[in-house]
Order: sequence, then structure tokens, then C-alpha cells
Amino acid sequence: MVFRQDCIAFVDREPSVIFFDMEMTGGNTKYDEILQLSIIDLYKGVLFNEYIKPKRCKSWKDTESIHHITPQMVENCFTMSAFRRDIKNIFKHADMVVGYGIENDVRFMQKDHIYVGRNSILYDLQKSFSRIYSHDNNMPSLKSCANYCRCPNFGEVHNSLTDVYITVYCFIMMYGLDIPAWLNKAIKQN
Repeated sequence: MVFRQDCIAFVDREPSVIFFDMEMTGGNTKYDEILQLSIIDLYKGVLFNEYIKPKRCKSWKDTESIHHITPQMVENCFTMSAFRRDIKNIFKHADMVVGYGIENDVRFMQKDHIYVGRNSILYDLQKSFSRIYSHDNNMPSLKSCANYCRCPNFGEVHNSLTDVYITVYCFIMMYGLDIPAWLNKAIKQN
């Protein structure tokens, strides 16, 4: 009989562990759209980081004050349809997909017909961190997680690339993994 843990030794490649974050025009999947999407591979670094022009939304004052993405910043960008195939391919082949507070993000991806692979593990680091950090039912912010893990400054928060760097760093610290060379380089640049 072979147990799951015994099978780990038979893996002939590094598993594909990707992290993602996005910024949207708002939180309603019916009306709002993705403005920025960033995807990082644990072993390779940044795979995708793009601003995305929404098809229908023309302004998003409520969230603009949070992520500072203006309509002018995305007016000459491509829409999601230009990126969909590449993004789908990344998620489809991932062994593990990690994010922070990802329930709504996953709904936005599904709205855009982007799905996590059938055999992929979907992992919300916020839920794991809340078991360590929070003594009530409130979900801790990414900033709280970053502070707890003594995360270096990667830039302005609520930029999806910065937020996904923070998520990767916190994941590595929480699980005692070695910091990959690409992340060490990013730490030294900031």
C-alpha cells in the first residue's frame, strides 16, 4: 500500500506553486471587473503582471482611493480577453494555487472563465494565518500578516504585484521554506 506522503518522493519536478492577487473596480462580481492581475511562481518568480482595461466599467471612485488605479491608467491596456488564454494555462497547470483572502478573487476569475485546475490545491493563506493570529472570527488583513512575518517593504500595498510578493513571503515564513533567489533579489531592490 502506498500512502500519499510516500508518493511525494516520486515527484520528478518541482511542483508548480503559484500565488496570485488582483485589484478590481469593486467587490460585486455581477457589475465589477478586474483591473490588475499578478501571478508569481514560487520557484520562478513573476509569471504575469498586467493592468487590464475593463469592458463595461468606466469609473470606480470607491476602490480607486484604495488601489490608486485610475481609468486613465488602464484606458490603453488590453481587456481580459487578450490575456485569458495565457492566464488559463497558468492556473490549469498549477499543482497549488495560493492567495490571501481569495474567495471573491476566485469568483471574479470564474466570471472571466478562468478556473483553477481540476487537480490543483486552492489554498487561502488568510484562513491559515487567522488560526495563528486571530482569537475571534475576524479575518486578519494582509498587513497584519506582513507585520507578523516581519515582511520587508515591497512597495505600495493594494498593488496586486506588491500584495502577491507579500503573500509569497508570508507563506515562506509561516512554513519555514527557503527564500528563492528571485525573492531575495526583490528584497534587496527595495
